[in-house]
Amino acid sequence: MAILYVFLFIFIFLSKSHRINSSTCKLNFSQFPYEAQSECFDIAANSVPSSVTKACCSSALQSLFKAMAIEANHSGSIFLELAEAKDCSNTFQNLHQSSNLAKCELQDLISSSTAELCSSTIDAIISFLGIERYNAFRSNCTNLYANNYSDETCFNCVMSYRQSLQALRKGDSSNGNRCNEALLVSLASSDVDSQNWVQGTFSCLWNEIEFSWPTQTHGIEVKENLLDSKALLATVIVAAVLVILAPLLYILTRKQIQYASEKDLKNLSVVVFKKEPEDEAKRPLNCSDLYIFSPDEMAKATDSFNNSNLIGEGILGKMYVGIMPSGMKAAIKRLNEGIELHNFIDEICRKAKIRHPNLVSTVGCCDSGDECLVYEYCVNGDLSSWLLGDKRTVILTWERRMQIFIGIARGLWFLHTNPLEKIVHGDIKLANILLTEKLEPKISDPILSNYKLKKTERMETTANDVFNFGVVLLQLLTGRKPESLVKEARNAMMKGGSTSAMADPCLNGAYIVTEFQNVLSIAVQCTTPNEQERPNMEEVLQKLEETQILSLNFKSNCKNF
Repeated sequence: MAILYVFLFIFIFLSKSHRINSSTCKLNFSQFPYEAQSECFDIAANSVPSSVTKACCSSALQSLFKAMAIEANHSGSIFLELAEAKDCSNTFQNLHQSSNLAKCELQDLISSSTAELCSSTIDAIISFLGIERYNAFRSNCTNLYANNYSDETCFNCVMSYRQSLQALRKGDSSNGNRCNEALLVSLASSDVDSQNWVQGTFSCLWNEIEFSWPTQTHGIEVKENLLDSKALLATVIVAAVLVILAPLLYILTRKQIQYASEKDLKNLSVVVFKKEPEDEAKRPLNCSDLYIFSPDEMAKATDSFNNSNLIGEGILGKMYVGIMPSGMKAAIKRLNEGIELHNFIDEICRKAKIRHPNLVSTVGCCDSGDECLVYEYCVNGDLSSWLLGDKRTVILTWERRMQIFIGIARGLWFLHTNPLEKIVHGDIKLANILLTEKLEPKISDPILSNYKLKKTERMETTANDVFNFGVVLLQLLTGRKPESLVKEARNAMMKGGSTSAMADPCLNGAYIVTEFQNVLSIAVQCTTPNEQERPNMEEVLQKLEETQILSLNFKSNCKNF
């Protein structure tokens, strides 16, 4: 019987080798050619650092994956059969003889031979994700068509990629490997005729792919000749020994395994019966709309929370700017000791579902080690620094302030009326209004306000948000701190006081008087003492937009005249 197994093993081994040598490569390497750097020409040498090996192999593999994206567009299949992968790896090597890529073992990374492969076809990925989520993922990465896409564009794509990756792994019951590559190739394959699209997709998402590369030379010549007699003889001997010893090992360990299984079952039953309801509440955060980062990712992103990356501090904790694995920036809030994520998991998950151009997106969190919240990063900081702080030397023009008025109003109106759940922010102020690269406003951190409510037990309402928004309007109009502003503005409007005297001196008179007065009037209405007399945010937004439209029409008529 043992001899029969040995011959069967040899037959399978030889037949597989024959299939490998007889296959043909169907990948097109011409559309996205590989260009090796000079340091890659001798990566097989023992003296070459492993970092160089990794960089060279990664560059070659990216070229292979781009070719696979072309093939996936035609066939729908992402990975190659093992025989095809071997042949394509050899073909690829022959095209680039000046750089020795044999050490990279590329065929293992492009084949479908991995156990429990995550998904091998585009249709399978779409099925696991659902067409709506897949289309949303595709939409979030659309702007990568541009030759010079922005950091924000890539950031949004990376976050959508990570969320899709989590959903893909949950949807695939095999919980297999290679999901990262499958998702990237699938996305790139959706428009392989566009050079910019494929290049932009890989440029943005390639750092999300991680591989373990060989770090030492270990008999490449032997690998290149799989039928070497010594290697084959050693394989046959090992197989024969295993066949002979297997029954003996089974008999010796059967009783021990049975005993261990019974012991484990007893221990498990004790754990199950002792499980308390509060244990469920302390499970790691599980929210499909968030990416769950590891403690190591948080430490690497912030250089171990180095003070040089500190950008702010609040009730929940300190805020750091971090560089994520994709290379994009994010705002990372490290929670203070004693504040735990599970205390407000519901708020985090609800906030993650709320997406609007004028709201800061909650990207993810870390719920072990240093507990953190990760937000979209707004490069230009908060409004407070622009009006009252260190950025005061750069003037926000009147036109820019009008856009900021309206942007904040849109974001707050969306929070109050969004279809998923009406949310009261509770802490609208200059410090919680962030500005993007284009100085577009984004409202941040309603989670912070919800936590404050639990501490103070003070009920916040939409009317309170409207009041606070009115104060923000007044500060944008005047460039001043909020003290006495509400009373002064009311006196100016109701008792015939000077409105022009309230204008921010930094504007130097460069504003439209009628617009200024209209916005001041809206701010006074928002800050009226009686909550019942305050407008809602839909009415406020409508009035601000009407003011802007009237101004634009006026300017247009003046030009025509």
